[in-house]
Amino acid sequence: MNFRLNRVFASPWIAAGGCLLSMSCTGDLGDDGSPEQTPGQTPDQGAAVAVDRMPLHHMTASEYNSTVAHLLGTSLRPADGFPAFGAKGFDANVNALSNLSQVLVQGYYDAARTLAEDAFSNEAQRAKILVCDLAEGADDGCAREIIERFGLRAFRRPLEAAEVDRYAAQYDDARTTLEMSPVEAAQHVVRTVLTSPHFLLRIELGPDSARSPGALNGYEVASRLSYLLWSSLPDDELFDAAEDDQLATEGELEQQVDRMLADPKSAAFFQNFYGQWLGTRTLPSHNADTSQFPNWDDELKGAMLDQVNEYFAGFTTGGRPWSEFLTAPHPESRLIEPLYANDPEGVREGFLTLPAFLTLSSRADRTSPTSRAKTILEQLFCAPMVPPANVDIPELGAADGEAGGVTNVRKELEKHRASPDCAGCHDVLDPIGLSLENFDPIGAYRTQYPNGDPIDATGVYEGEAFEDISGLVPALVEAARAGTCPSEQLFSYALRRRPSAGDRTRIKEIAARWGGGTIADLAKQVVTSEAFRLRAKDKAR
Repeated sequence: MNFRLNRVFASPWIAAGGCLLSMSCTGDLGDDGSPEQTPGQTPDQGAAVAVDRMPLHHMTASEYNSTVAHLLGTSLRPADGFPAFGAKGFDANVNALSNLSQVLVQGYYDAARTLAEDAFSNEAQRAKILVCDLAEGADDGCAREIIERFGLRAFRRPLEAAEVDRYAAQYDDARTTLEMSPVEAAQHVVRTVLTSPHFLLRIELGPDSARSPGALNGYEVASRLSYLLWSSLPDDELFDAAEDDQLATEGELEQQVDRMLADPKSAAFFQNFYGQWLGTRTLPSHNADTSQFPNWDDELKGAMLDQVNEYFAGFTTGGRPWSEFLTAPHPESRLIEPLYANDPEGVREGFLTLPAFLTLSSRADRTSPTSRAKTILEQLFCAPMVPPANVDIPELGAADGEAGGVTNVRKELEKHRASPDCAGCHDVLDPIGLSLENFDPIGAYRTQYPNGDPIDATGVYEGEAFEDISGLVPALVEAARAGTCPSEQLFSYALRRRPSAGDRTRIKEIAARWGGGTIADLAKQVVTSEAFRLRAKDKAR
């Protein structure tokens, strides 16, 4: 493979799924058969949704937890127990309906019941929902106001009149047929709303903006913004702007980006955007061999995650341009200081020498130069490395220095390069990965392997020799200048889909306007683009 960086860079719930496809999405996801269900209640079988154009987006587990926290004031995290979709990267919502399993749907029902009970369990949380007094004998005006106000936030749009009527009828049935008190009946309605497709899915089927034909309406733009930057529902300011159709101008969108990134809720952006893109959200579950690294524990993992998120913040809201991502100084951390104790001067700078990256791209017992290089190429440069088909790639073996295990990673990798089938990829990967070999599996600097073999981090890139990662970084920085990878990553995350062939020109235009500034600047370019603000002519995946 002739590969140069500058070239690459230039069951019953089957019926429930059918219900989601055919119903007008104003009813429940289904009937769990519990005694609480209002007798005679059936999903609204009104106008059918145009399935081939429905942009269905499942809320991910983190989005679900954040949404119910801000909607209900709860500290519960029910989605932690939902089955994972098994999606890769940002593409967590492809084939949303195919992810509806018996276990997942039952999880939705169980969560709705638990959340409704929790929301009504104390005065502070109950007050977020009961915006008026549901006194005995009062007419249904208060119930309808509660339904409208709660429905707006839960569905991220105003309820239609028919929806308000239906939920009001459910409230009345709960009062009469089920003999519930006014507060119990309101809780019953809240539970039902939390199982609606309009709560569980982000559905863009509303009317166009009054300002621009073909444009998403204000509520749809507000949801796109809030789930991009907060992984949660819009706040009151976004809802007010949506109601007044104020999210149609570039200036207003840019102001919202600044405001929202300054909000503490933007921590979700670091967890979910950077965390998925660069893998850092998996750090809490990463393991290292404590027999080799006795200081490895949850406290050190937490410190690594805090440090890398602070590093990301510098490029997002801290004013540092993305062009310095591979060269910027590291945030200080008392708990991580021991890992830096043996550093030669000038060797530790930029993302690639952060302990979080070095740890996540290693195995529990040894480094993995191939994994480190593959992560750099695929995640930072959007250059996928696909091994040849039908090639059996052998494992390097156990930990450095163990009996029968790897004692010198460079020598082991030479065996891979000896195979014509493997050489093409390894000729590209090995120099990049081995340049970081001075950093052990938890990111501490070293000069030799446990068995005493000296570490050789030298290599050659495009005919230029380098001694270690500090000598390779300038070439990587130069290669990144012409790339569009950050723009592609944020575009994909914002729109919850892989870029299509038709998106390539848009992404290049976004990257050119951005010019390698801050990620906040890049977010502004993405949210003001036509792809973000206009309805796609063809939403089929």
